[in-house]
Amino acid sequence: MLKAGSLVGSALEAGSMARAIEDAMVAEGVLNLEEETEDAAEMRRKTFIAIATGVVNHLKGNLEITIVAGKFATNNPPAAALLRGQDGVIK
Repeated sequence: MLKAGSLVGSALEAGSMARAIEDAMVAEGVLNLEEETEDAAEMRRKTFIAIATGVVNHLKGNLEITIVAGKFATNNPPAAALLRGQDGVIK
């Protein structure tokens, strides 16, 4: 399940996209958590939550999957089902 994330105390929610963004930036050396003030860290984390929320909402609204089920070597065409994020809840 895609989870944008939220603040849990002063940290980003474990398993969330926002946390994955922060972890990736630390791993790449782009972000040093020890060099920022508490206010700056909170604003940065809120920014990651906003970015992750936008990405999750975009994916949910624009996701389109076609599922095709059929048998090989038959004269029957396969049946297809189309699932779109805009048609319902995708988890």
